[in-house]
Amino acid sequence: MSKTSAHLVFLISIAATIIGQLLLKKATAAQRLTFDPSQLWASVSGLALNPYLLGWVLSAGISAALWIFVVSRFELSLAFPIATTLSYILILVLSWWLFDEKMTIARWIGVGLMSAGIFMTYQS
Repeated sequence: MSKTSAHLVFLISIAATIIGQLLLKKATAAQRLTFDPSQLWASVSGLALNPYLLGWVLSAGISAALWIFVVSRFELSLAFPIATTLSYILILVLSWWLFDEKMTIARWIGVGLMSAGIFMTYQS
């Protein structure tokens, strides 16, 4: 497999992780899980049948399968920090955009610093 194809699989793995997390958030926003013993079964069964939760399971499986490929082709000490940081940055921005989550100046500064870190890590 070419280096370009391997990088593409790496990016798709990250995208699957991010999509899964967004689907999980959507699932739990639509139906919250409760630990009240009198409502636990209804809460769990309702969440288990939620299509967003099923999408999360599918995304997680795809991401895991692709990640196996990624760690077989790239140095883990390079791939994991890049994947984690890219995921964090994109989740932060997409959560702000899709779910109207609060974005403070400190978070934006953190995103800038993380972006610089990814650039420096990738250049090494």
